[in-house]
Amino acid sequence: MKIAILAVCISLCCVVIRGNAADAGSYGPVQANETLYRIALKYQQPGVTVSQVMMSIFAANPGAFGQDNINRLRLGATLRIPDSETMAKVDRAQAYRDATAQIDTYEQEVRASSVAGGESKPLVQAPSEPDPVAAAPMVMAVAEPDLQQIDELKQGLAADEQQIALPEPQAPKGKRQAQSEPSVFRYSYDLSIINDDNVRLAQDNDDVRSDVIYSAMVKATGGKSLDSFSILNYGASASYNKFDTFDKLDNYDFEFNTRYRFALSSGFTSPIYSLSAKVGGRQFNDSEMRDATFYGVSADLNKWITNTINMTTGVAYNGQESKSEVFDTNEALIFINFDTNFSKKDLVYTTFSYISGDTVSSSTPSLEVINAADAIEPDDAFGGVDANQFAYRIDSNTLVFTLGYNRILTPDISLDFSARYVESEAKDDSSLKYDRTIWRASLLGRF
Repeated sequence: MKIAILAVCISLCCVVIRGNAADAGSYGPVQANETLYRIALKYQQPGVTVSQVMMSIFAANPGAFGQDNINRLRLGATLRIPDSETMAKVDRAQAYRDATAQIDTYEQEVRASSVAGGESKPLVQAPSEPDPVAAAPMVMAVAEPDLQQIDELKQGLAADEQQIALPEPQAPKGKRQAQSEPSVFRYSYDLSIINDDNVRLAQDNDDVRSDVIYSAMVKATGGKSLDSFSILNYGASASYNKFDTFDKLDNYDFEFNTRYRFALSSGFTSPIYSLSAKVGGRQFNDSEMRDATFYGVSADLNKWITNTINMTTGVAYNGQESKSEVFDTNEALIFINFDTNFSKKDLVYTTFSYISGDTVSSSTPSLEVINAADAIEPDDAFGGVDANQFAYRIDSNTLVFTLGYNRILTPDISLDFSARYVESEAKDDSSLKYDRTIWRASLLGRF
């Protein structure tokens, strides 16, 4: 009886020890169907990504993985677990790149093996648990993940990818050193060619004008982690827009912005909330009435629907003050966007927006235009009084639909193509309708 009780106690102790493995400096022995990803989740701490945990365990246990790959964890191995400080020191972006590269290598090897054997089947299942009586062999069996476990790992790493743009967590520093550390900004550019088939947003065909615009923008973006679940981003941008035909519309603008992002819980599908604000100015070469200062605030929610589809939805308010009453505008909008990753290099995005507020059009005035307009003035960019061309502001409802495609060329360069359709209708007169289609081709990059 005493022997039976002792055996039960020992068994319970083993269960307790294994259940509390996340609090120890080692983990094991590795059982069938266990993956490094699932083990890493047990040791993940706030401010450290799962890929950092995985790659730190991988580096600390070189003999526990077959073919030097995180997806070939040896059965029966006991893993040494680095402390949280060591995990945090692993470069976040490099850990993500290394983990995803090893996933690609593993999948290619499995496919090649299947083809060589004349088979076409999903990734192999993990082998059965080894015999506990036999001594550990020189070459241990490998717990290869199945297709579902690989998808699970990819989803976890997709959550890590969102955090790569955030600043790396830093070890505590002395007060003097922290004060002298310079801010780090990331710089990017956007070079675009745009075709707008109705730059004036005119209603009548006689007044419709199209043009090609050449645009160049540079951005600087910085960030600071406030805690494990919130980040403050800030930045500035400057751009210049050159019109091929209507050179009086050539303009440059600058903008300062800030964005506070936070989450209420961790996890791949947990939503990320954002509050943003911006302020800036716009200067035209030869149309003083359009010179303006602008501002805006917005709130949005970002969430992964699947491991390939990301959704963002939100609301915003934008306004501007100009040298002309016509271009003093205000608008409120609601939008929803879906990004779909067809591969690591190909992304398709769609955005739908509904805008309620001011629309500015330029045309030959008619009685219905004059009656609906909240403000009207001669348009200096299209001839003004001499050409009987006026700009007017109306209160309208606007629908905007955007479809785009992004192709990554290198880690720092991508091509982007989009088409945008805009349709506005005056609230006081439904016969006043305006539409335009905007095509855009862009080269996006970081430096």
